[in-house]
Amino acid sequence: MKKVKEQLGDDVCHDVLFLHAILGCDTTSRVHGIGKAAALKKYANSLHFREQAKVFNSPSTVDDIVVAGENALVSLYGGKPGEKLDGMHYQRYCEKLATNSSQIQPQNLPPTSAAARHHSLRVYLQVKQWKGENEGMSLEDYGWKVTEGQVLPRMTDLPAAPESLLQMIRCNCSSDCASARCTCRKHGLECSPACGQCRGTACTNSPIQFDEDDSQDQ
Repeated sequence: MKKVKEQLGDDVCHDVLFLHAILGCDTTSRVHGIGKAAALKKYANSLHFREQAKVFNSPSTVDDIVVAGENALVSLYGGKPGEKLDGMHYQRYCEKLATNSSQIQPQNLPPTSAAARHHSLRVYLQVKQWKGENEGMSLEDYGWKVTEGQVLPRMTDLPAAPESLLQMIRCNCSSDCASARCTCRKHGLECSPACGQCRGTACTNSPIQFDEDDSQDQ
């Protein structure tokens, strides 16, 4: 251990708990596609990354932890100081959409800022636990939730998509969408242009309906 410590250097040894936890350990999620060696290389070559590690080794506020955690993940994913994970997530998605011939796998994209928030809080709590400095720290304040007696990681506090998108259902009715067999009507929604047959205009469940007389010349 002494020889390993000498090879790593005092700075790495001081922040090694953060480096281990940020990329995944028994209580924190693994960051897909980025190994521990990459973190050590980033630590050696990036002053900005090293500055984020300091926040996890000192008494810090939740806001400071969240900002430092996102900055560290942006750096690990090859971003520049000042970039945000949500922007990187969208940019990588567009890049893969333009070049991939298969379905894009979410794990190949940077995490969202909302997911990184809770991950960073769990990292901070774990570092404090390893150092024996977690007295008085509540699990539920640092990225965990208690559900039916089980302690589970809080993955995000945002919905998977905007509510309007989550509620978008397309039917493919061959009739006039008048019965509960129409999935749109069944869920209390009007048919939309996404629907297969009626296109949201040619059925009794359309938001815009015309009387037959209106369609005839006066």
